[in-house]
Amino acid sequence: MNPRARSNPFFGPFGTLLVSLCWGFGGPASYLVTRSLSASQATFGRCWFAALGLFPFFLIHGRKIVRTVPIRGLALLIASGTLLGIHFYFFVSGVAHASLATAVTLVAVEPALILSVGVLLFKEKLNRLSLAGIGFCIAGILVISVLPHLVAGGDSNESSSRNFGDLAAVLAVLTYAGYYALNRSFKPFEDRLKIHPSPIRSGFAIASILYLFAALTSGLILLLSPETAPAGSPLGSPGSSPDLRLILAVAASGLIPTIGGHTLSQIVSRRAHPIWVSLMSPGETLMSLLIGFLFLGQNLGIHELLGGTLILAGAGCAIAGEKKA
Repeated sequence: MNPRARSNPFFGPFGTLLVSLCWGFGGPASYLVTRSLSASQATFGRCWFAALGLFPFFLIHGRKIVRTVPIRGLALLIASGTLLGIHFYFFVSGVAHASLATAVTLVAVEPALILSVGVLLFKEKLNRLSLAGIGFCIAGILVISVLPHLVAGGDSNESSSRNFGDLAAVLAVLTYAGYYALNRSFKPFEDRLKIHPSPIRSGFAIASILYLFAALTSGLILLLSPETAPAGSPLGSPGSSPDLRLILAVAASGLIPTIGGHTLSQIVSRRAHPIWVSLMSPGETLMSLLIGFLFLGQNLGIHELLGGTLILAGAGCAIAGEKKA
């Protein structure tokens, strides 16, 4: 890693905190939006606001990247953007059908999963402490997603929706791991292209391409999805239109956690020590649960608290193991 990047606090604690704050807004924003929109509609709005927000970067640098990058690099960008759009859909579905706590807590599994991807694809070492962390994270998933159903029993419509939400949240984590692997694989192409001396400018240029394909993917999901707006919502009756507050909420979900959080995470993760990168998702979980509890009246039940504790403990073990390695 560049010594100058190592000494820059933006590529360490400050960048990690900023990404966590931006990502922490994503769960509560998705919760508010899905009270009036389906998950596919909310994802479509989020991705297109993000793509439009970064469109100036696409005009300045993105078109040149598409024209000059080798076919393999272009395929990585297309696949990364596609998986990112799918990840957004599953994450929003988890919030809509399970709970805010479930979706944002399962995201804390990402550090351990990312370490696994690093071992399998990028030949990184994973010691016993990191493996123990993965075990804690899996235990947390079982406590949050499986234990409530074993206690409650039954196959009501509500539990069916919750099952789908739990599955969507897990798929959100898995698709993010795939997106991370593809996005990281593009780093050699970024170095050869020399897009811009500023890593921020270069990162936003690449993100403008990723969000364009994420937006196209979200449009396809919207066309294929059988979901409709929730009953009783502003869009629940024919001829109704979204109000200004709903439009602002969708725009905010596209600007703050997407353009702000995901773009900055791409930039920081290419330059920061892996410990700081691993802290982003647990930071998001804490921020989202805190925002939901303070401002949205979300309850934190015993399963969420216990499962969240296990997952965060697992993430901490994974970080400590990576530091030890």
